[in-house]
Amino acid sequence: MIDFKQSSTKTGLILLGSAAAGLLTGNSELVTVTIGETGAQLGGTIPMVAAMLIGLFDTVRREKG
Repeated sequence: MIDFKQSSTKTGLILLGSAAAGLLTGNSELVTVTIGETGAQLGGTIPMVAAMLIGLFDTVRREKG
């Protein structure tokens, strides 16, 4: 079912891992935005769930070609 040769699978697993790390660290805020010299960083529960859903989609989808 999961094809590890596809690049989307690797991307999906990375996103799922980052979402799991966010859950383990106890993110309790809905959305946080930090703006610094290197750019903006987005965090919180909503972006974490979005990353988890995108990661799940990328993991199970089939690439054409």
